[in-house]
This record gives sequence, C-alpha cells and structure tokens, in this order.
Amino acid sequence: MPPRANPEDKRTDLHRAKAGVAVLAVCIVETINETDPSFRDRFLEKMGEAYHKLRDDTEGDQIEQLEMLSWTRSLLTGFDFVSGKGEPFFER
Repeated sequence: MPPRANPEDKRTDLHRAKAGVAVLAVCIVETINETDPSFRDRFLEKMGEAYHKLRDDTEGDQIEQLEMLSWTRSLLTGFDFVSGKGEPFFER
C-alpha cells in the first residue's frame, strides 16, 4: 500500500507526478551510466534538444513538459537557473 500524502503538502497531483517522473528518469540514467559512462552526457544533450524542440517548434502550451525536463536536468547535474550550482540528486 502506498504511503499516505502529508496533509501539509500543498503541491498538486500533477506537480507530484512530474517530480516522480523526473526522479525515475534520473534513476534510469544513473543506472545505465554505471555500465556506459558516456550515457549521462548523451542523455543530457538529447534532453536539451527535446527542450528546444518543445519550446520552439511545438504549438500550444508546453510549460508542464518543459518544467519536467528542467527538473530532470537539475536532478542529474545539480544546476538550476534559480539557485545556480548545487549537488546532483544522488550526491546529496
């Protein structure tokens, strides 16, 4: 049975789902990177291409997808545009 949500947590279900998918992606990338040390860099490059394609070449509102890609990058690298350089998720 899944753990109960903290009643103090005011995040939406969508926010929690995006955060969970970002963490899952980081787990997959880091696992593959253990046997293929170039994988993380190639993944980040491909994700950057996807971010720009969504932002520049896709009709409609893509903010949710862009945000999830940004969170994934931040978890993998430790960098975000708000706080700058931090620790990657698995190095915290």
